[in-house]
Amino acid sequence: MNYFFMMFLFFMLFDGVITYVIPLLVIEQGYSKTLVGIIFSSAAISGAFYSFFLYKIFKNAYFRTLFSFMLLIGLLYCFVIWNAYAFVLFVIGMIMWGFYYSLLNFGTLDFFSRFISQDDMSAKFGLLEAFRAIGYLLAPLVAGYLVVDKAVGWEPFVTALVFLSISAFFFILLLREAGGVQQFIPSVESYPKRSLFEEIRSWRRVGGYLFPLLFLVAISTLHDAFFMTLGPIVAERLIFEPFDGLFLTAYFAPLLFIGAFIGPITKVFGEKMTVIIGLFIGSVILATISFIENPIIIILVVFASACFTCLATPIANSISANYIQAAPDAKKEVLELKDFFFNIGYIIGPVAAGIMADTVGAIQAFSVLGVVGILFAGILFFIMPDKYESSSPPQETGN
Repeated sequence: MNYFFMMFLFFMLFDGVITYVIPLLVIEQGYSKTLVGIIFSSAAISGAFYSFFLYKIFKNAYFRTLFSFMLLIGLLYCFVIWNAYAFVLFVIGMIMWGFYYSLLNFGTLDFFSRFISQDDMSAKFGLLEAFRAIGYLLAPLVAGYLVVDKAVGWEPFVTALVFLSISAFFFILLLREAGGVQQFIPSVESYPKRSLFEEIRSWRRVGGYLFPLLFLVAISTLHDAFFMTLGPIVAERLIFEPFDGLFLTAYFAPLLFIGAFIGPITKVFGEKMTVIIGLFIGSVILATISFIENPIIIILVVFASACFTCLATPIANSISANYIQAAPDAKKEVLELKDFFFNIGYIIGPVAAGIMADTVGAIQAFSVLGVVGILFAGILFFIMPDKYESSSPPQETGN
């Protein structure tokens, strides 16, 4: 687990540095904030495509294979963005981003389903989100420091490649250690060949049962997409140079310590109520941000809001992994659907963020996100079950 977390951490540092500079590069080329959102959405559209066809590309979606291709595509992605000067090159780069992030999501859920017991799942996913937070907490600071006079040079890309190399090193160590560890699901799985119609019908059966969980996944990624799209743009307008990355750092910082408490919190309040209360309170706080002018208070509001909204992602991951262990025959569909709805959030989020920023302003767009989050919390209260149990719907998929 230590090797996995270190591999994950340095990959998040790599991803966070490149992702931070993309909106700045797009703006440098004279494009609008709406086009920034469209470029980010192209990554999610490709990711949604890969969600459906990944099991056709990789016959056995085993974490070894998935992480190997993830690191390779991440390397190619870095060089494409480094040399991007036209809209089409940015889109090509983001299509690659969508592919390697799908591989990361599939590989992580596969790894946890294999090696983590159900009792420890929430706590371990909380710890995983803490490592994600460290990566996304440090990456904006590093990238913001390397962006001199709001001009993106070679420095962020070389730094990102160093992080990617360290991630690959820990992946090699992980492969060496994981072979002899007991697994909770089979190490080799086979899935029958099915037509497109049969695949869609299988998705509909499992997706109908898991829809509240999938809706939660889309909400949490839409929230992230807003901050990833508009965060660097807002940050460059605050008076914190050379530490412009503080805005995004404030968003990701809560997971650094909240993640460690997610397990005990969910044992007291249950996963459903923890998510709903957290989303509601965090959204109420975020909705006030457009009424604030002091940049320090803005940073504090973002931090306070994220302390509550950050609970959604690790809990959604925990529910997914627990369900795979309870109903391993449905693993393929759960992985595909979860990643598909992850990408739905990143399709809608960046475009909505860009349009709102061009219409009402970047800071005001976050207040709109807060109001929408309150609405989403109410919907989850009525549609989300207290606990997902292994039941007949997944068993009908014919796997």
